[in-house]
Amino acid sequence: MRKLNILILTLLFSLFSIAALFGQALEISGTVTESLTGNPLPGANIAVKGTNLGTASDRDGNFSMSLPNFGEATLVVTFIGYFSEEITLTQSTSDLSITMKEDVLKVSEIVVTGLATSVKRRNLANSVGTVSAKELIPVPAQTLERALNGKIAGVTVTQNTGAPGGGISINLRGTSTITGSTQPLYVVDGVIISNAAIQSGLDLITDATGAGSATPQGQPTNRIADLNPNDIANIEVLKGASAAAIYGSKASNGVVIITTKSGVAGETRIDVTQQIGFTSILNKIGARRFTAATAEAQYGQKGLDAFNANGGKFIDQEDVLFGETGFLSETTLSVRGGSERTQFYISGLVQDEDGIVKNTGYQKFSGRVNINHKISDRLKIAAYTTFARTESDRSITGNENAGTTTLGFALAFTPSFVDIEAKDENGNFVANSVAGAGSNPAESVALLKNKETVYRTINSLRLDWNLMRSENQTLDFNAIGGVDFFSAEHFVFSPNELQFERDSALPGESINGETVSIFSNLYFNATHSYTTAGNIMFRTTAGLQFENRNQNNVLVNANGLIQTQSSVDQAASIQVFQTINKQRERGFFAQEEIDWNEKIYLTGAVRGDASSANGDTEKYYLYPKASASLRLSEFMDMSSFASEFKLRVAYGETGNLPKANAKFSNLITETIGGQTGLRPATLTGDPNIKPERTKEIEMGFDATILNGNGTIEVTYYRQNIEDLILEAEVPFSSGFSAISTNAGEMRTTGWEFSLGLTPIRSKNLNWTSRINFFTTDTEITKLNVDPFGHGGFALFLGEMRVQKGFSPTAIVGAESVFNDDGTIDNILGNVNPDFNMSFNNNIKFGNFDLSFLWDWQKGGDVINLGKLLTDLGGTSADFDDEVTFTLPDGTTSTGPAGTQRLTVLGTITAPYIESASYIKLRELSLSYSLPSSMVNNMFGGQLSYLRLGVAGRNLIMIADYSGYDPEVSQFGNVVARGLDTLPFPSSRQFYFNVAFGL
Repeated sequence: MRKLNILILTLLFSLFSIAALFGQALEISGTVTESLTGNPLPGANIAVKGTNLGTASDRDGNFSMSLPNFGEATLVVTFIGYFSEEITLTQSTSDLSITMKEDVLKVSEIVVTGLATSVKRRNLANSVGTVSAKELIPVPAQTLERALNGKIAGVTVTQNTGAPGGGISINLRGTSTITGSTQPLYVVDGVIISNAAIQSGLDLITDATGAGSATPQGQPTNRIADLNPNDIANIEVLKGASAAAIYGSKASNGVVIITTKSGVAGETRIDVTQQIGFTSILNKIGARRFTAATAEAQYGQKGLDAFNANGGKFIDQEDVLFGETGFLSETTLSVRGGSERTQFYISGLVQDEDGIVKNTGYQKFSGRVNINHKISDRLKIAAYTTFARTESDRSITGNENAGTTTLGFALAFTPSFVDIEAKDENGNFVANSVAGAGSNPAESVALLKNKETVYRTINSLRLDWNLMRSENQTLDFNAIGGVDFFSAEHFVFSPNELQFERDSALPGESINGETVSIFSNLYFNATHSYTTAGNIMFRTTAGLQFENRNQNNVLVNANGLIQTQSSVDQAASIQVFQTINKQRERGFFAQEEIDWNEKIYLTGAVRGDASSANGDTEKYYLYPKASASLRLSEFMDMSSFASEFKLRVAYGETGNLPKANAKFSNLITETIGGQTGLRPATLTGDPNIKPERTKEIEMGFDATILNGNGTIEVTYYRQNIEDLILEAEVPFSSGFSAISTNAGEMRTTGWEFSLGLTPIRSKNLNWTSRINFFTTDTEITKLNVDPFGHGGFALFLGEMRVQKGFSPTAIVGAESVFNDDGTIDNILGNVNPDFNMSFNNNIKFGNFDLSFLWDWQKGGDVINLGKLLTDLGGTSADFDDEVTFTLPDGTTSTGPAGTQRLTVLGTITAPYIESASYIKLRELSLSYSLPSSMVNNMFGGQLSYLRLGVAGRNLIMIADYSGYDPEVSQFGNVVARGLDTLPFPSSRQFYFNVAFGL
């Protein structure tokens, strides 16, 4: 019995000892550094696996934490852009030295794939483009779309105008619509925001309307430009329907998901960057050099008199109008820090850009406050607020139908011997007397105003609530709400002393406009995750989304202004225009994901959307998706070729909503017998209209090669776009000429290839490179309306053709032969290029950092109507060069180039169709980081780093194109791009910069 008691006491003592051992706290500390350089990694996340315990490293990479009731534990260390590390803790663990290897090829990153879901890239079944903050703006960019150029396969970015603050068009995977919106959906921190482009009313002066449509051509700024690119942590681009289906009827053009920067627990960190530089014209088109004989032959006696009055001197009119060296300045400040429970990020931006045209420019003032707070271990909230004020003056450029009001048109009709800056004894500009000129462009630059002022704020709130957590399952609830508000004010003033105004019946015009837009989003989501004993993870997600869009635009147009007055109430004639758009949308979604040990990943989902834009406002249109990925390298030895190899396939459907009010018939004013009233427009709406639908299948593979120093991503996709919204003719007896309805189908296919390499990786030299290559082809497969031209001004001038079997970007012209059924067999070109390719590099050598990006477009064509205008004006640079053209009947025509092009116009269009191929040095930057010891000695430890550098954008362009830039998209959409009517020229920028941290 005594032995039994001793045994029991011994066992009890042992149990209490073990309990005491595992119940005591463990204090650990350490340092997190970069494996290659040994530099500290501030802000690395250190967490205990399976718990909510964690901390972050400070600015020196140091951390410390306490683990109460220590038992068995694993420490997980993560840092954006690096492979995660796991360390098993023991009772003797105290001081840790953790080194992390940079994931330069993004193999291990987490990718946001839609509403509240994310997945490791190695398991991803879609091709999703990702751009980090570091990759986004090695060179300052006025807008984030411009910063995306050349960085993602399948993404095409073109500018609508070179004017400061001018619009940018971004296109994902080719043409997905003909008459609808071509812009992707933008989601910022989980909230859908507006990317509206508000017209200024300039077209009321220029009489410009969109090519093939009633869309004005003021080349406005897309409102995504209001965001500060420096605030962005990363961008993920869902390029196709198979990835974007979870966003339903708004996602046919893809989705751009933007995550902004957040605070980091630890010591407060302040970063300041100052950029100063200049901008100049990228390329000139040149001008004809006249003799007295050619001046008289072209312009008659007035031309000869003007030539003699100036002594035959050659004046570079482009230098006069577009020769300004604009000053550039950008100042950014960010403050981030916080505690374990609360982190904050605060930033500010002041940006000022002068244009290459006098009195043009763009200014932006913006700020952001992001706050993350952990109320408890299971409840977190985050608040995001940004505000911006932008102001731009873009002068008067672009297309017109009023004569020669815009700078490009006036320049085309002004010979090089006319001094457009000349003034009379009263200081007024001398009229441009050459026949056909109609205006003095220098006078327009000096006196005309085209201003836009925008005030914007985007506010959102996010709640994450862990409702249940156990060893093998979790249940989470998320809610996100946001409001996007902006007010855009436009002021266009064309004073009556302008030459083209003096010829008007009511000289002097003022346009005042204001647009108020409110977007609101509310979104609820629940996610349940369950992992079986066999390591199969099931994740079920379901949610609801509500969205309201309200936009009110008022435009007041005043003609016949009193001298020196610009107020709209000081005019002889006043017109008021108003457009009100109200749109309500509601949707639901459900998604199931199955992950078998990170070897096989399956996803199935459905989205349902109802919208007031549809004919049936109560009907829910369903958009399914399904995808699968197989990590083949987990099932067989592929080490001789790749350390990682994944096959993937995905299918999805998305929609493109009809334009606002497309189901209604608009009323327009009509005057009969002196009485003004209203009547229906000739284009009526379809009460049964429904969204265009894109069905896409995507397949490809991803591989990690060269011992982890290379990645390959290859993707093929095929999209079938159904229910295309087109204009169909209706019987005249209906009282209308056409109806906007669903009437066609289209197919788009393409290849995307991306190669990432780390050719050199050492302590003193690190080179990373990425090559992107992609193609896209589109064909009309079904057309329930007669073939028609669009995107141009007339067949003999060149236009695009919507016809079964054609690409909607195919160019036809005078040479095209019509069949009896109205179809055409031959095309003259295609706006769509053969392929696009980019070569992006970053080289670190010592304390130097060099980045450069080359962008190559092969093929594609531009209808260069700018050349036609200069021919008509007799000012083309090659006007007197001898050329020979072959006509359709086989005969030839020889003579001066300008004269010959005009002679054959109407017979052949080819002389005005030019190659759009180009090679551009998009970005170049070189910076030097001063050694830490030097910075400490110079500033007494007040600065954590100091970096000096230079940078440039659009520094080199190689192109066989006679216009300003073959990368032209004046009318802001995919199918009407490639039409050049002398827009505001493109420019190059060069910067000096300094950055430091406190």
